[in-house]
Amino acid sequence: MKTLGWTLVALVCGFIGGIMLSEVIGIVGYLVFHQAIGIKYLPVYLAVLSGGVTLAASLLTRRRP
Repeated sequence: MKTLGWTLVALVCGFIGGIMLSEVIGIVGYLVFHQAIGIKYLPVYLAVLSGGVTLAASLLTRRRP
């Protein structure tokens, strides 16, 4: 149950972090290049990545004595 809980927390935090990072990239891109730039679906990618890393780390630490 702990693994599922931590994975869900990582998914939510990754999504929020992706939104924040996407906004920062957009602001810096607008200030530097005078046009809107960004990465499409960055919050979703970051959420899946953080959830996967958390799940893998949890499963790997569980196997070790």
